[in-house]
Amino acid sequence: MLITVGSITTAARLAAILERNTGCPAETVHTPAAVNKGGCSYSIRFPEQHIERARELISEYKVPVKKYYSETICGGRREYHDISR
Repeated sequence: MLITVGSITTAARLAAILERNTGCPAETVHTPAAVNKGGCSYSIRFPEQHIERARELISEYKVPVKKYYSETICGGRREYHDISR
């Protein structure tokens, strides 16, 4: 799972919120070129089974996010599917 945000500060804050409240690891990464629509962007990568809880926490803590993506690996390459609602 990948959630894109606008700044490194927001990414670090969101990663800490997710780790603290779900117990799962959340990694801060540069947004992959395949989904970056220009400009500087950061993302949080974490296990997809926690997406519903993550959405709740994002709403509760009012964290501004850009998009939500599911990730699959096909032929050794990561593919991203926009699941924003």
